[in-house]
Amino acid sequence: MKVYRLLTLLLFCSLATFLVALHSPGEMSVDSVMALYEAMKGTAIGWGPTFMASVLAWLGGGTIGASLFVALMSLLTYGCFLALILNHNRAEVPAWQIPLAFLLALNPLFMFYVGIIWKDVLQATMVMVAATLVLLSVDRRGVIRGVLIGAAIVITGTLIPIRQQGVLLFIPIVATVVWLTVRNAEHSERLKLAAKTGFIVVASLSCAFLFYFLSSKTVRPQPNGPVSTGILTIQAYDIAGMIAYAPDGDQSVWSETTPETRTQIKNNYSSERIDTIWHIEGVRQYFNSLSAGQYSKIWLGGIEHNPKVYLKSRLAAFSSLLGLNDIKGCVPAFWGIGALPDQVTALSIQNGMNARARLVGHTAMSLYGTPVFRNWFYAALLGIASVVVIVRARGGAKIALLGCIVAAWLYFVSYLPTTIACDFRYLYPVAGLTTVVLIFLLTRVPLLGARNKPPRDHSQWKHSGP
Repeated sequence: MKVYRLLTLLLFCSLATFLVALHSPGEMSVDSVMALYEAMKGTAIGWGPTFMASVLAWLGGGTIGASLFVALMSLLTYGCFLALILNHNRAEVPAWQIPLAFLLALNPLFMFYVGIIWKDVLQATMVMVAATLVLLSVDRRGVIRGVLIGAAIVITGTLIPIRQQGVLLFIPIVATVVWLTVRNAEHSERLKLAAKTGFIVVASLSCAFLFYFLSSKTVRPQPNGPVSTGILTIQAYDIAGMIAYAPDGDQSVWSETTPETRTQIKNNYSSERIDTIWHIEGVRQYFNSLSAGQYSKIWLGGIEHNPKVYLKSRLAAFSSLLGLNDIKGCVPAFWGIGALPDQVTALSIQNGMNARARLVGHTAMSLYGTPVFRNWFYAALLGIASVVVIVRARGGAKIALLGCIVAAWLYFVSYLPTTIACDFRYLYPVAGLTTVVLIFLLTRVPLLGARNKPPRDHSQWKHSGP
C-alpha cells in the first residue's frame, strides 16, 4: 500500500511539474492577454468581472503572474485527483474500479486546460477544489473536518466573483456544507442548528463579498455592470437568431430592422457564435442604437411572435456548445499567444507560437474527433454519475455527492438560454466537477455486486447484500 501511494504521488507530481514546464508562461488568447493588461493597468477595459485580472495581479502580473497561474491550476487540479484517489480504501471497492479513476484523472482535457489563462479554468479549478474538500470531509471528524469545511467555504466564496453564473455553483455547495454540518444534530437543538446554519451562510457570503471588494480595489471595474451588459448581449443574439430562423415570408416586423439589416443577419448568422454577425457594420449599428428598454421590448416581441423559432435558435446554439456538430468553428482549446498587438507590446510578450505551443496545438487537434473536447460527453458522464449516486450512495457521502451533482446540472442547464458561443471552455467547470464526483465514486463506492468487507462507516453506502 505504501508503494502504491508513493507511486501515485510521484505520478501526479511529475505530471503537474511537466505541464507547468510545457505551458509556461501560459497559452493566451485575446481574453487572457486582456486580463493581464487589466492587471497591469489596474482598471477594466472589458465589461466582465475583474476577479480573474485581480488574481493575475496578486500573482505578480505579466509573465510571472501568468506562469504562477499555470502552476497554481496544475497543482490544484492534480492535487484534487491525487487526494481523492489516495483517499480510497481497498476493502470498499473492487480492484477494477481504481484504474478507471486513474483514467479519468489522466484525461488529456485537463493537461491542455491547466495551461490556458482563462477565467473558465479558474472557475472550474475552484469548484473542483471546493467539491474535493467537501467530499473529503465526509469521513473526517474533529479539527480535520473543521479545517476541510472551513477551506471549502473560503474557496466557494470565489465562485461568484469569477463569473456571474458561479452563483449556481455557490448555492448548492453552501447548502451541502450546511446539511452535512447539521444533519446529525438533535431536533431539540433548534437554536444550535439555526446558529450553525446562519454562521455557514454568513461566512460564505462574507467570503464572496470580500473577494469582490478586494478584486474591485485591485482592478477597478467598468461602470456598466457585467450582468446588465451580458443580458443585452444574450438578447441581441436571440433577436438575430429569431430573424435568421424565421420561416420564408416572415418579415420579422417585430424586430424594427430594415430589410437590408435582416438580410445581413440571415446571411451571416451562425448557431456557433455571435461574432459572425457582430463584425458587420449595419448589424452592429442596429444593435448599438437600441436602449436597454428597446432590447427587452423587441426580444419579448420576437418570442411572442413565434416562440417556436426562439426555441429552435436556442436549441441550435446549445447543440453547438455541446459539440454535437462540427467543432471547427468553435474553440476547443488554445495554444500560443494571440491577442491585440498594443496589449501584447505593453506586456512585453509576442504573438505567435514557440515549439512547445506547436506541440500542444498539434496534439490538441489530433483529439478533435474524440469526445475529449465535446461537452455532450461530460454531460453523459454526469448523467451516469447522477444515477450511481442515487442508487448506491448513502449517508453523508450521498448528501455531498448530490450537492456537487446539482451544482453541475444547474451550471450546465444555465447555458441553454444564455450561450452566445460554442467554445468548449464555457462548460469546462461541468467537466471538472463531474470528474471529481466520478473519481470519488470509483474509489469509494462499489458499483457492481456485493462487497467482501463492510465500509468503515456503515451509514454511508448502500449495502449490496441483505
